[in-house]
Amino acid sequence: MKNADLLNSLRRLGLNQYEAQAYLTLSTLGEKTAGELSEQAELPRPRVYDVLSKLQDKGFVALQPGRPVKYAALPIMEAVRTLKKQKELSLTDEIGQVEELGKEISGKMKNIAMTERYGIEENVWTLKGRDAIYSKIAGMIANARDHITLSTTQEGIARKMKAHLKELEKASTRGVKVNIVSPINQKELASKMGDLAKLVSHSPKELPTRMFLADNEALLFLTDEKTPGEDEVGVWIRSPHLVKTFKHAFGTQEK
Repeated sequence: MKNADLLNSLRRLGLNQYEAQAYLTLSTLGEKTAGELSEQAELPRPRVYDVLSKLQDKGFVALQPGRPVKYAALPIMEAVRTLKKQKELSLTDEIGQVEELGKEISGKMKNIAMTERYGIEENVWTLKGRDAIYSKIAGMIANARDHITLSTTQEGIARKMKAHLKELEKASTRGVKVNIVSPINQKELASKMGDLAKLVSHSPKELPTRMFLADNEALLFLTDEKTPGEDEVGVWIRSPHLVKTFKHAFGTQEK
């Protein structure tokens, strides 16, 4: 079928098979009544009104009142803009629900004597995927009270600042000492960190391992930078002695 690729693309936008067939038929053959569309798009007659209703809801089809009622396909980019807005609103609502549920669960967990600051008492845990690793880093920054050290590559500093700059700014504002260990110059650091670059301690070193230290109590090892984000692995360790050793190696230990 010569339109198979188009139908597959429409389905990737979120249309089902019948919706994709109906929209493609209206786009190529012009406005149709429900009966005409049923025949020309090879849609079951009992389903055609439901299909058209859903296409209207998704912003792909317009209705012309009359006897009989006619339907027309809206331009694809107009339909995509509508679909994009709908998905953005849906995602915003879903994120809000996740955050509220997280707060609710967190409150209940406090009542079962869970340690709020680190949550897990064991010493070594593995995190899979960049999203999980960055969430852990965000939590470490939020909980830090004294000291943060980030060791990353020249390329990695841009990703870290995009993900965590606001959190690091808040930490610095509350008096946390922030150290950056990365093989970039001060001008490059300022381009990534803005005004915060003036407040942090910067060591232009290149280390073989990317890691994150916070308050002498938690650190995060990251796998090789070339690892795809979904496959990246972080090892989270609670070991004040080990963190102190790394800080000494970085030259960021307290005087």
